[in-house]
Amino acid sequence: MAGRRRTEQHRLRRLRRPDGSTGSLNPGSEISLRATTSCCTTEYVRHQNDAAVISPVTSSSSALDKNDATWIVRRGLADSSCVSFESRNYPGDFLRHYNYRLQRQPMTGTAQFRADATFCPQTGKSGTGTSFASYNSPTRCLRHYDHNVYIASNGGSNTWDSATSWSDDVSWVVTTPWAP
Repeated sequence: MAGRRRTEQHRLRRLRRPDGSTGSLNPGSEISLRATTSCCTTEYVRHQNDAAVISPVTSSSSALDKNDATWIVRRGLADSSCVSFESRNYPGDFLRHYNYRLQRQPMTGTAQFRADATFCPQTGKSGTGTSFASYNSPTRCLRHYDHNVYIASNGGSNTWDSATSWSDDVSWVVTTPWAP
């Protein structure tokens, strides 16, 4: 039992250690995700009170804001050909969707959590950047809508599924991380 616990602790330390690369979707890389919609090109995905939101981040932003907008790319928790985003300042917490809304939550290890926290990169729907399709809802992509982040389809019954600006709202620029 103790040997298994040490092995798990070693695995978690290895998972939390960034590889030193920045701005790429390679596992271990630290990144920030910038919105491409014309209204919001200075806004980045960050967590705030556990919810994923977009907000402006600049060189004069607080260290907390910069850390909240920095993610460590991991191999997809449900599919290694996709990605998962671990919080830089809350190691072991990942972006995952729940009722379509993205949140930062501690990894539970369940199959449901792994699927909800896995996103498959593809060419940006607007022709710019990268779009991230939900692993377990592949017609839905990460989208900012009213400063919140959801998995959204292009048209649908939810307000965040609006076809207006969908292509731009689901396209993200993977940038160097805000937190050093």
